[in-house]
Amino acid sequence: MNRTFAIVLGAVVLAGPRLAAHHGYAAFFKPADRTVRIEGTLEELRWANPHVIMLIRADDQTLYSVTWQGASWVETVTHVTSKSFKAGDHISVIAAPARDPASHMLALVREVQLDSGWKWRSQGVFAEPDR
Repeated sequence: MNRTFAIVLGAVVLAGPRLAAHHGYAAFFKPADRTVRIEGTLEELRWANPHVIMLIRADDQTLYSVTWQGASWVETVTHVTSKSFKAGDHISVIAAPARDPASHMLALVREVQLDSGWKWRSQGVFAEPDR
């Protein structure tokens, strides 16, 4: 019994930081219930794990933070690399908004489109965007 407890405790201690490092999406609407479309200028692309982050400045000067998937997922599924987008690109994104609209955060990306005509769209079910 003591040995089993020690093994379980050791596993929890070792896995703890990894589990705490990831987060859920409870702060965001479910894409099947609500999505929004934002358009603007890509100010910054943070290409890293655990998530690719896009900072997009809308025409009304609002800065949105869009959390996509991890870099390796984005490369494999969408064929986008860290060099596919650059600051200054005009971009359109459909994603689930945060429940707190003042945060200007989006996640659970369902579509990304550039003015060049390139477009990726999730095969998952999602609500038509609010705007």
